Amino acid sequence: MGTVYIGALRNDPEAVAAELNLPDHVFAVFGLVVGHPDPAEGTKVKPRLPQTAVLHHETYDLSAQREPVAEYEQRIGEIYTDQGLPFSWTERTLARLASAASLNGRHRLRESLAAKGFQLR
Repeated sequence: MGTVYIGALRNDPEAVAAELNLPDHVFAVFGLVVGHPDPAEGTKVKPRLPQTAVLHHETYDLSAQREPVAEYEQRIGEIYTDQGLPFSWTERTLARLASAASLNGRHRLRESLAAKGFQLR
């Protein structure tokens, strides 16, 4: 069996809630597809940032992140190249955060949650 994490459910939470008939005070945070991978497709597991790049003890230490992030940039860049995507993970990440439009609807999460009855401060 294989799985695929679907974070894009947060891009249009109203449509997801309507499709799933979610009641008030219920919000789909992510989806998980479970099934048998097509052996003809050739699967790869996307690497993740190593713990040394994201875990800090007591204080934030940017210098400790530089090498692990650079190594990750190289590893993920090779996968992106195979998929015909721009090489740089850093540039892709920054582009996703560049503006409200680049958030693909996620800039509306607060109002979407409020519409489902969540009382946010």
